[in-house]
Amino acid sequence: MRGAAVRDWLRGRPDLVDGAVAFVLVIASVAGLSYRSYAGITFRPADAWGLVLAVLVAAPLALRRRFPVTVAVIVISAYMTLGFAGYSSSVGSVAALLVIYTVGVHSTAARSLAITVATTIASIVFLYVKRDAYASIGMTFDAITVGLQVLVYGGMWSIARAMRARRRYLVALEDRASRLERAASAEVRAALAEERARMARELHDVVAHHVSVMTVQAAAARRTITRAPERSVEAMRAVEETGREALEEMRRIVGALRAADEDGTDGSVQMSPRTGVAELGPLLDRAREAGLQVELTVVGEPRPLTSSVDLAIFRVVQESLTNTLKHVGPTRAAVLVRYEPEAVVVGVTDDGSPRRGPSNRTDNAERLDHGLGHGLVGMRERVTLNGGTLYTGTRMVGGFEVLATLPLTDAGTTANEVPA
Repeated sequence: MRGAAVRDWLRGRPDLVDGAVAFVLVIASVAGLSYRSYAGITFRPADAWGLVLAVLVAAPLALRRRFPVTVAVIVISAYMTLGFAGYSSSVGSVAALLVIYTVGVHSTAARSLAITVATTIASIVFLYVKRDAYASIGMTFDAITVGLQVLVYGGMWSIARAMRARRRYLVALEDRASRLERAASAEVRAALAEERARMARELHDVVAHHVSVMTVQAAAARRTITRAPERSVEAMRAVEETGREALEEMRRIVGALRAADEDGTDGSVQMSPRTGVAELGPLLDRAREAGLQVELTVVGEPRPLTSSVDLAIFRVVQESLTNTLKHVGPTRAAVLVRYEPEAVVVGVTDDGSPRRGPSNRTDNAERLDHGLGHGLVGMRERVTLNGGTLYTGTRMVGGFEVLATLPLTDAGTTANEVPA
């Protein structure tokens, strides 16, 4: 783990690495001038001119990534001049290969190839001129020697170009992944903003409905307070219960609405706040007209629900059936509404195997969808705002399942309207 951290630290500081490599090679290059002979080959004694050339062979490598072509010209020129002048160059070949790799990675194909070809030709000419001196160590100037030079320098250039292509490919992949991630994030934010804007409108309708009920009941209590006090008490009790229900719904939803964009997109259809379980029959009829074989099962004793929970049940079923038509086509589905002591469970399943072709899939979905909802995103947002949980996933026997559990509060067990 520590070694990986060091590598990452060095990878983020290329100038520091290049400077250290250049420093080491400068020391080795200057020290190499002291060699006077090697296997019978006599070298020129070190002097000021040789010292300058030895430094120029390695020192520019500190800037090889910033100025690859300029550094390559200086290093290779100094290296060849050292060789033709008869000086000992212990690191010249290493420096030459390093700059060829550098221009191959950081420069254009034409420039890097030109430098590689020039270096190869200069190396071949050098071996030809020094063929008699190198004969003492068994090196002959022939096709093998020439081919070896071409293989070494050309191979290094080919490796560098392959590395350049790989890096560009990885950068392109990272850029594409980043753009896709930003696009997906923007789509999710847009879906959430539109869903929250829609819920804001529905909240307005719910509050308006409760305030209207409270106003009517309060007026009735005022008119009957003298001649029928018992009816006045009953009306005020209805005002209290209706106000408590409205307050509960506002507390549940207003926190999420604060984060919604003030200029959120406007929905094409506004549903009544009374849309809910009672409207499931017409909804399923529209689904059947679109080609979906769907059945409704109600378990338990139905009870009055708050407007937001009632509407959430309707939306879960609507979005689930819409998604079935969009992604599967005409098939078989089942809707379950189960009333439990403290919650309402809503389940929608499909068998995932359409009985007819999906050619009319989009048209069928649009007949049911009416431009509402964003699939799982809006569904999960609505269930969460009502304090519930949502499970979605594939079934073991095939098909898809949506299961929402919506808790019942004290307000959820009272009627939405209390007669005057």
